[in-house]
Amino acid sequence: MMKKRILFLIVVPKHQYQTNIMGVADMTTRNRKIAILVIAILLVALAIIIYRRNQEVQQPMVNLDKFGYTSWLEFDFRIILNDNVFSDGGLVMENIIPSSDRFDPSFTELVLVHNEAESVDFPDNVIAAWPRESNVEGLIVGFHWAVNLQEEDLRGSGENRLLRRPVITLDEFGLTYPLTVKDLVSNWEKVFELWRALGTSDQSTILNAAHHGGPDW
Repeated sequence: MMKKRILFLIVVPKHQYQTNIMGVADMTTRNRKIAILVIAILLVALAIIIYRRNQEVQQPMVNLDKFGYTSWLEFDFRIILNDNVFSDGGLVMENIIPSSDRFDPSFTELVLVHNEAESVDFPDNVIAAWPRESNVEGLIVGFHWAVNLQEEDLRGSGENRLLRRPVITLDEFGLTYPLTVKDLVSNWEKVFELWRALGTSDQSTILNAAHHGGPDW
């Protein structure tokens, strides 16, 4: 007896077939968007991790406050790069500022000395700075001028004649008269505090005294 094979044909309505296809397409698009979003979040997180790690690693090795002091008062420098000696303050800055492309963490200290002769005995990782010989006398004269200004000298012109800054004295900053090269070197933090207490006008006058200074300024 022959068995009859019955073939069942399942007929899917056309509109249901199209709906299924569209559903699959929508799901694929949605999954793709989610994947892109996840990747973007991961990239941002990775960038933050790398940035924080760089911030932790690239910390200034040299006291930048001390470098700021020496820059403002136009000290001379001695820095050794590739066995060559340089005196340019801009070059020093490029090698000690972490954000600089030339940042070199091998420079670990900035030492203040009284003159160039005292700067030569340090190892290559040490940067030396000293008051510029041609400026130092006028620089001290300028500081003395600034602390000798009285209220009348500090009042501006016009109706109100306001004080441009308070009257200050050396003893307020733990310094004594007269200032010396030793103060500029050994008491640099006190001198820098004094410098920052002065207005930009007085600072400019002090530097002018340094450039043209001496007792006759």
